[in-house]
Amino acid sequence: IAQVASHNTKNDAWLIYKNQVLDVTKWIGHHPGGEQTLLRFAGMDATDELRSFHDDWVLESKLPHFVIGTVSDAPETTELVEDFRKLGEEFDKLGYFHVSRSFYVTKVAAVFGIFFCSMALLFKTESFTAHMASAVLLGLFWQQFAFVGHDCGHMSARTHARDNIDVPKLGALVTFFNGISVSWWNATHNVHHAVPNTLDCDPDIAHLPVIALDKRMFGSLFNKYHGRVMEFDWAARNIFVPYQHFWYYPIMCVARFNLYIQSVLFLVKTDDGHGKREKLNMAAFVGYFGWFVPLAFSIPTWFERVAFVLLSHAVAGLLNVQITLSHFPRPIFDSPNKEDGGVKYGGDFYTRNVIASLDVDCPTYFDWFHGGLQFQTLHHLYPRLGREHLRKTEPLIASLCKKHFLPYTRMSFIEGNMEVCQTLKDAALNARTWSPLIYESMCAQG
Repeated sequence: IAQVASHNTKNDAWLIYKNQVLDVTKWIGHHPGGEQTLLRFAGMDATDELRSFHDDWVLESKLPHFVIGTVSDAPETTELVEDFRKLGEEFDKLGYFHVSRSFYVTKVAAVFGIFFCSMALLFKTESFTAHMASAVLLGLFWQQFAFVGHDCGHMSARTHARDNIDVPKLGALVTFFNGISVSWWNATHNVHHAVPNTLDCDPDIAHLPVIALDKRMFGSLFNKYHGRVMEFDWAARNIFVPYQHFWYYPIMCVARFNLYIQSVLFLVKTDDGHGKREKLNMAAFVGYFGWFVPLAFSIPTWFERVAFVLLSHAVAGLLNVQITLSHFPRPIFDSPNKEDGGVKYGGDFYTRNVIASLDVDCPTYFDWFHGGLQFQTLHHLYPRLGREHLRKTEPLIASLCKKHFLPYTRMSFIEGNMEVCQTLKDAALNARTWSPLIYESMCAQG
């Protein structure tokens, strides 16, 4: 184990899978999920991380090429890990990692039904009210179609393991209609799933200068995903973070504009180690503005145009609320390079994902609204699980968490929003009394 742990850099990366040592150094730059997901576990046992993202046939056919030996002093697998692995195997036997064709045919048809209703209201009517209703429906379409893209990105929208899904083309379709690069999403989301709520690794909690979830972020930490220091600068200290619980919903309403920017920055920068950029995805991103900008300008007055754009983007911001609600109120973990003896990334794969996730309790008839994100814990534990199987498997996760005294958290959508606001408020109050001079004195040596 100690020997493997010393091979933990991009130029010398070893992983452990089922007690086999893999040298993935030459593969890192070609990994479809980006090099960051592999680098976060270089020198470590990544058995459950690899199993969660890949089908068994992929692992069995690809990994043997990287094996260079076995671990002689591997620790005994805990009962907790064994139980969760067995549950995953049972899900596989029951066919829960695949879905029926009718499920997604119906889902996609319903989503585009929303889109066509939006277009009908916009082009077949002339009233301001109807145009604003069109904006609401367009925002709802973006939110719902994003869920379909999310499922496909996790390979959880297949009818069987070897489904020949053309992910680049499907991703391009989502990008064309949603305006958010699926390539960018794939790069950030894989890392988020691997190290959720890790202080300096998870891109989904790195939002300075506008949001800081923990006072440890006030020290201008170096973020390993972005490869730069996330500055707790003047704007963060004086404008945003001390009042972030007030800023939260206004920011969510315009967060989609930031996703456009992030997509552009991702697509134009190709040497950051976050996976390749498909030309088709880049063309689809440009194509989105090719239809949306003319659509906005087809509205007769500037007041209506601005109102249409802002309202549609604000409604689509529901997705940002749903995503942040799933993790913002949960504990923040230290990175494994910390010297305080803390557990790496918050524990084993299953423990860290249970602790870092929050489920939303909602009636069955409202499942469509949350798109599967209401079962966030289950989704993080088994990300390839088909959306149509989530509700019937959720009680098994709750039971297993109870057995192993894991803090499975579930609450209503309103309660979850209140938890998010309280988390932001707690950090905001700490920011108001935080001083860079005090922080530097605490970090001083000698």
